This record gives sequence, structure tokens and C-alpha cells, in this order.
Amino acid sequence: MKPRFILISMTSCTGCISTLISLDIFPQFLERTIINYFPFISDEKDINECEVALVEGCVSEESQIIFLRKVRRNAKKVFAFGTCACFGGILSLSSLKKAEPISNHIEIDGIIPGCPPPSKLLGNCLIRLIENKDITLSEKNMCANCPLRGNIEINSNINITKINPNPEEIRLGEENSECFLKKGILCLGPITRDGCEYKCIKMGLPCEGCMGPVSKDFTSNIINYLSLIELSQELRNYTGIYYRFSKPNIKR
Repeated sequence: MKPRFILISMTSCTGCISTLISLDIFPQFLERTIINYFPFISDEKDINECEVALVEGCVSEESQIIFLRKVRRNAKKVFAFGTCACFGGILSLSSLKKAEPISNHIEIDGIIPGCPPPSKLLGNCLIRLIENKDITLSEKNMCANCPLRGNIEINSNINITKINPNPEEIRLGEENSECFLKKGILCLGPITRDGCEYKCIKMGLPCEGCMGPVSKDFTSNIINYLSLIELSQELRNYTGIYYRFSKPNIKR
């Protein structure tokens, strides 16, 4: 029997859903499943029982909590789909809106991180869910297999003065051969989960952490990491470093 899926969007840019629809295996996904609810391609309005629910986007409104709990009651398994659902996402930078991961309000069975999730990772996760297998994520950080990996050690001798390279400094592919930290550019690779195929780094930009931490709380990992390096005074006052994809995990 085909597994039943529902796909839900909370507060999001719908980039994760767009990535899913764009996958080469998406037609195969449709053939091998029954889609009970997916507003992007279906007019079905009721949340019915299913084997798997994929939830995109963060929780920013009280009404979403009620909807989310209904999804949880009807789904055997629920997965946070994308950085917003997993950690809160880019809306965490707002001082006017809350941005909570869905796990703050319901129990989840796993995450598919990324902003949006990398195509290869997402495709593999979908196949495993169709086959009723567990999702497996890397237990290593980005630096473990980074194409810019060198012998740099994280210590207080590293002076960080910039968030990103200047436009004229951006180097692509093999032209970009030196670790960003050595250039005084902040890279969150040391505390970010591997699995994104280094797309930003290959385009000459440092890791911003969208894959989330390998373990523990997002913000605490950043604070511990930054305590090991020397930030310029300007960057010390830039809260976007801490809250780009998540706010501190405060127990309710």
C-alpha cells in the first residue's frame, strides 16, 4: 500500500516546497505516494490521517499552533522540513515577530535541514520515507570535508573583521583555495552540520549555518564558538550573527 503524505506550510518563503517540486524524483514521489493534503497542487482542504507529514516554515502566529497540533494528531510521523521548521529560520532576525521551530509545540520524528534543503539530501530523505526507513543525517561538521579545509586551528589568534568577502574578493571553485577564517572572514562551518554539498563555499561565500548544529542548541553553539576567536568591535555588536536562523532555546 502506498504511504499517505501531507505537506504543510507555516510562515515561510515556500523555498523548501519549490525545491521539492523541482526535484528530478518528484514525479516518482507522486507515483509512489498518496497525497492527502498539499495546497500547492491539490484542492483538498481537510487534514486526514497519513503516514508522514512534512512541515515547512516556522511558527509565528498562535493560530498556527492549533493547526500544527491537528497535523500531529493525524500523522504517524512528522518531520520538520527546512531551516525555518527545524530551528526558526531567517525570521529569527525580526524583533517584531516570533519565529519558533515546530518542535516547540509538537513532538517531531526528525528534521530535514537546509535553506532550502540540498536537493541530493532531500531526494534521499523522500525515498527513505516512502520506504518507511529512518532519515540519516551527517554527524560531522562542515569543516570535516570542506574543499577549503586546511590545518587551521580554532583559537584566539584568529581575528575576524568581516561577515562576507568584498565583491572584488569573491573567488569561485578552485580559485577559492584558502579557509575564510584565515582571511578574517567569519565562517560558521566549524559548528554547522555537513550535508549541503558546500554550495555557498564553492560560490566564494562562507557558511552561514543554515544546516544547523550537529547537536545541542543553535545559539549556544555560536556563543561557544565565538568565544574562541577575536571578533572586531563592529561584529560584536551585530546580533544577526547570533539570531540569523534561530533564537535561544528557552524551555517553556
